[in-house]
Amino acid sequence: MSTTTRQLILQRCFEAIQAKGFETLRTDKEIARLKITKGAFYHYFPNKSELGYAVVDEVMLPFYEQKWASLNNIESGIAAAINAIFENEKSKATDTIIKRGDVLTNMILEMSHSDELFRQKLEAVNEVQVRILQKAIMAGRVAGELKSQTDARSMALFIIGQMMGCYTIGKVRGSKDTFISMVSTLQKQVKDTLVMDSAVMEKKESSVASTASAPPSYPTFGSGSSNKIVEEEKAPRGGWFNRSR
Repeated sequence: MSTTTRQLILQRCFEAIQAKGFETLRTDKEIARLKITKGAFYHYFPNKSELGYAVVDEVMLPFYEQKWASLNNIESGIAAAINAIFENEKSKATDTIIKRGDVLTNMILEMSHSDELFRQKLEAVNEVQVRILQKAIMAGRVAGELKSQTDARSMALFIIGQMMGCYTIGKVRGSKDTFISMVSTLQKQVKDTLVMDSAVMEKKESSVASTASAPPSYPTFGSGSSNKIVEEEKAPRGGWFNRSR
């Protein structure tokens, strides 16, 4: 049995779950569509639950991790990067996608109350997104782009939860336009709550530049270090939030 066959089974079943949910998944139909034997299928997955666990671990988790991957190890331009993810979610929305809803949310509602292991695995998918976003928010604070008074983890949980809610309301209303409108509102909320006001940022940068250009009253260590600080502070920051919305 090849690894490719196993991956094909997982991907096909993930697509079926996206379309109609896990509880309605018919493994016999997927076996027929894949044109493999039942023996080949059950060699990898002895039952439907084991198939579901593998789909969450090996397909869903990387799928959602990739959604926020642009924020990994980012040190500047965090605000613009977060906004780009919102814009991507809006641009790829189709009537079919919105009517299906968010597959993670759907599986949480279907399975987390009846199968504790499923709940734990679905929580892990949620958590990987939260941690990526949390780390990026913390980096944004260090870069002086994001406000420091909001708890990074709480804000990350809020953003992920709100995105799931946008899909849910879009699904129940069968409306792509509703989904897009809600995501746009979320963008404004994030901007107002999290992002440093451009006037405040400019004032801080001006203050840092003035201090750096003044004659030092202490010994300097290494040539050009002050100039480097000024250049870093003057670096462009998240252009999205400088535009009025």
